[in-house]
Amino acid sequence: MAGFVTTRLISALVVEAAKLYESGVASAEDIDTACKLGFGHAMGPLATADLTGIDILLHATDNIYTESQDEKFAPPEIMRRMVDAGDIGRKSGQGFYEH
Repeated sequence: MAGFVTTRLISALVVEAAKLYESGVASAEDIDTACKLGFGHAMGPLATADLTGIDILLHATDNIYTESQDEKFAPPEIMRRMVDAGDIGRKSGQGFYEH
């Protein structure tokens, strides 16, 4: 159960952060800094996505969305484009950040 809870929480946060980034509201750095300073997170959601793997989080959010039909879990198009391009985070050298 604990894994399910943490997956849902990080998925919702990453999806919203990616939507903000995709729409040009803020840079990846600004979004992550806001979460670190505003919530005391050790790492922002987009840096977390890069560390975990954007492909892994895309799969998780797709599964949660399919199961729940809750729009907050619908992955933004930018995550699909990044995975399709192979830009999946640290393991590929490129994600929301260059590694």
